[in-house]
Amino acid sequence: MTIEQRKISLINWITNLEDETVIYQIEGFRKTSLNDLPKEIVELLNMSVAEKDEDCIEHTSVQDILDMNEE
Repeated sequence: MTIEQRKISLINWITNLEDETVIYQIEGFRKTSLNDLPKEIVELLNMSVAEKDEDCIEHTSVQDILDMNEE
């Protein structure tokens, strides 16, 4: 599975979450310092910030990304 497919899979999983406890935990990541975040989350953030803007896909919603994957 490519990194793009893994990201879309993760977005799908988050979109379909119904467990508020898990949602609160994910929201907590936004308020946590980088030193307290799991290593994998920090790596994803570093990868994201390293990308040039022109290499990124502009989107307005998760549904837009999911629709692109189906094409």
